[in-house]
Amino acid sequence: MSFFDTVVLYLVVWWPVFFITLPFGNRPFDDKSEEEIFAASAPAKPRVFFKFIIASVITFIITLIIFIISYFKIFSFKSFIIG
Repeated sequence: MSFFDTVVLYLVVWWPVFFITLPFGNRPFDDKSEEEIFAASAPAKPRVFFKFIIASVITFIITLIIFIISYFKIFSFKSFIIG
């Protein structure tokens, strides 16, 4: 797997992992005054940067596992796709 393949794999895996981590730990606003300003479904503290870091770490681990599988030829993804 080339460097370009690895970067593309990382980016493709990162987006779903990021969207999966977005709802974790979200709590609605406690007081009703802020609900009038924002949507009722908006989280009080979204912590997007923290979720960005978590998604990046999880994606790095997944990409590393796939890279190791490909590098040591434990499983060939190309032969699986091509046939």
